[in-house]
Amino acid sequence: MAGVTVKDLSKKYHINGRIIEALSGVNLSIGDGSFITVVGRSGCGKTTLLRILCGLEEKTAGEIVFNCNGGYSGEKIKAGIVFQEPRLMPWLTVEQNMAFSLMKNDDRHLVKTRVYEHLDMLGLTAFKDAYPSQISGGMAQRVALGRTLCYDPDLILMDEPLGALDAFNRRKLQNELVEIFLKSGKTIVFVTHDVDEAVYMGQKVVVMDKGKVMDETLIDMPYPRQVTSKEFFEMREEILCTILKEPEYR
Repeated sequence: MAGVTVKDLSKKYHINGRIIEALSGVNLSIGDGSFITVVGRSGCGKTTLLRILCGLEEKTAGEIVFNCNGGYSGEKIKAGIVFQEPRLMPWLTVEQNMAFSLMKNDDRHLVKTRVYEHLDMLGLTAFKDAYPSQISGGMAQRVALGRTLCYDPDLILMDEPLGALDAFNRRKLQNELVEIFLKSGKTIVFVTHDVDEAVYMGQKVVVMDKGKVMDETLIDMPYPRQVTSKEFFEMREEILCTILKEPEYR
């Protein structure tokens, strides 16, 4: 598990002689073993933040401090990311795709044990020999999640991984992700543009706009959450109002 402290983080891109500020003065605390959802309009900086946390992008300024298993670990950590598209290799089976993140591990028994554990956890055992073209979109996203879980990262980052799914598969995978979080105790940062999804899954909802953190809302509701409850509705409306109003940045 890992906690993260983000201090005055900024990211600038130089495009055709112009400077685009994707992130500006972002401060954020992500607790060890917590489930954080990040929500906001398209282009608000959510994905950029995730890519920097994962090491896929370099920050322009600021500091990222990881705290792994209670100890200081600086700016390096074992992180895994799940994208909006499954990004599976079509020539590999479900089992082989999930084992791909462990290809450098010489302990084949450990690899097989870990893959089979997550095949069972995600309900994919019966499809372990299938190829990506032979499974549904929901199953493919489970395989992508399984690949990341097999890697056993301290921090799991998710960039709108359920955005392309139908409502039925989306709710099913939301529930599965919450179950995985509760069982594993992993730290999860989940980016979405769906406020209902953010409230349904997160322990804390972070609202971003124009590269800044606008607000952080603690969701003190037990799992599983009832989307028809008064408390859920009020929390959803509060966050929506925060997104839609004129920003007052911290």
